[in-house]
Amino acid sequence: MSIHQFIIQYGVRPADAIVLQKRFFGMVDHFVIYIGIIDLQHAFVANYIHGVRVISNNELETFLAQFAPSKIEKYPGPENQRSEALKRAMSQIGQKAYNYLANNCEHFKNFVHYGIKKSTQVQKAGGVLALGGLGVALMGVGKKNDGLAVFGFFIILIGIIVAILGAPPGPNNNRKQ
Repeated sequence: MSIHQFIIQYGVRPADAIVLQKRFFGMVDHFVIYIGIIDLQHAFVANYIHGVRVISNNELETFLAQFAPSKIEKYPGPENQRSEALKRAMSQIGQKAYNYLANNCEHFKNFVHYGIKKSTQVQKAGGVLALGGLGVALMGVGKKNDGLAVFGFFIILIGIIVAILGAPPGPNNNRKQ
C-alpha cells in the first residue's frame, strides 16, 4: 500500500500520530506525526536516534518494513487547536537530544498532542523494573542474603528513576522545551 493510500484509508490528518509496532517483538511502539503535504509529498516528523526531523516517504516506507502500523492516534484536542499542535511538532525539528528513557518518540508525540513530554512505555518499564527489584529484595531478605537484598533495593531505585523519566513534568520541572 502506498503512503497516499494509507493516509486516505485511515483518514490521517495533520497532527495525528501513527503508532508503529515492532514486527518481531511487539513490545515497543514507535510514533510518527503526520504534518501534511510538503513539496507535493505527505510528510511526517518523528523523534528517533538522529533527533527530531522530517521523515521522507522513502524513510517512512523503510519504517513500515520494520514496524507494523498498529493504530492511528488522532489528535485529541479541539479542531481549532490542531495548528498549535503542528507548531509544537515543527518547533522541535533539529533537536538532537533523543534518549530512550527521557526524550523518546512517545515523549515527542505527547508533547505534540498535549504540550507535555511523557512516555507511558517508560513509566511501565520502570514499574516492571521496580517490581522485579522488589522480588529480588524479598528473596534476599528471605534467604538472609544481604547482598541480594541490597541489589534488589538498588533495582527498585533504578525502576523508580526510570518511571519518573517517563512521567509528565511536575509544576517546577518543565521539560517542554
